[in-house]
Amino acid sequence: MTLRIITFLLAIFTIIACKQEAETVANEVSTDIYEAIQEKLIDAKAGDIIEIPEGKFLFDRPLSLDGIANVTIKGAGMEKTILSFKDQQAGAEGLKVTADNVTLDGFTIQDTKGDAIKLQDCEGVTIRNVKTTWTNGANPTNGGYGLYPVACRNVLIEHCEASYASDAGIYVGQSTNVKVLKSYAHHNVAGIEIENCKNAIVTKCKAENNSGGILVFDLPDLPAGNGHTCIITDNEIIDNNFKNFSPEGNMVAIVPPGTGLILLAAKNVEVFNNRIKGHKTVGAAIASFHITQRKWKDDNYNPFTHDIYIHDNVLERKGGVAVPDLSKEFGKMISFYCSAKQQDIVYDGITEGEGKNPMNLCIQESKEDLRFTNVDAANDFANVSNDISAYVCSLDGLPEVIFSESEVETKETQTEGK
Repeated sequence: MTLRIITFLLAIFTIIACKQEAETVANEVSTDIYEAIQEKLIDAKAGDIIEIPEGKFLFDRPLSLDGIANVTIKGAGMEKTILSFKDQQAGAEGLKVTADNVTLDGFTIQDTKGDAIKLQDCEGVTIRNVKTTWTNGANPTNGGYGLYPVACRNVLIEHCEASYASDAGIYVGQSTNVKVLKSYAHHNVAGIEIENCKNAIVTKCKAENNSGGILVFDLPDLPAGNGHTCIITDNEIIDNNFKNFSPEGNMVAIVPPGTGLILLAAKNVEVFNNRIKGHKTVGAAIASFHITQRKWKDDNYNPFTHDIYIHDNVLERKGGVAVPDLSKEFGKMISFYCSAKQQDIVYDGITEGEGKNPMNLCIQESKEDLRFTNVDAANDFANVSNDISAYVCSLDGLPEVIFSESEVETKETQTEGK
């Protein structure tokens, strides 16, 4: 054996040994790293940058930042700093934040017992270059949400990635002033979901290989209801035909695989300049909450979808012999009342008021063979129609989402008002 071959083999063995050593370290609970990071989060002061070094670290309990404003949590990069919670023993989230003006940047969180990153009641949120995933693939035991800001104001999510969430990869709920930019959601049940929010935009994102690509929902019996005003523009909503692995009972469990966009009880939404391609069930669905046949207790809740403007999108149906997915009731409805053909746009036809277009739904698409169906669910599907003429109209474009100054009251002010 020549010296060159011997040297080459020694190098290979060294690489293998180093890799095995690294994997062994990654499989041990990184207690010292955890305690060092959590201590910094507890002792943080305004303006602090909490740095997490490069490496893969295994944690068995969540990290938390509570009440300290103007703090940045920064890793060495999305693919360089990886926090694994695969053997989590305590808590549910990987990282929970209840603090204002927080920035998360440059790391990955994997395999949490519950939601990967939850931010609650925060004023000013920036999530940038952050990835969440579950490495065991599609499993109903995965956490519900990857990125999960809820009840927040002024939320920016950009250049992020989320996969294998059993509910939504990128979810923003009950929040005001929301921007989701240039992010990638794949292999989730719902790729990107805007729920009960006011003033939101999802733009230049890619939602691919989810069960449903992008969802705009407004649901009852939540602290903040009747969300409104959402822009969906310049996104790639492609091939969202992945199996729905959500636990039964979750709202997204109703989403049939092969759905690009769903507007459910949504108000004041503009959808334009998106590429909606390759869905075996429907490109875009517009529906009232009544279609779910679920009851609610909130007397102030408005279950109808209204003031919707869908225009200038590229709509491309899935080729071949693909037919609507029959695993969910909504998919069965589309299949039965749409001659078992994929649809570009489906409207449930459930309205409040009289007239041809009482909910102010406007569609302007140039696609010559556009497949549109109003299934007339309001009248037990008695007058299913492919006539789009009543909905060929236009609305004013929605304004830019602008982050506002803080309107959060202090505890003292709230107490004085009681």
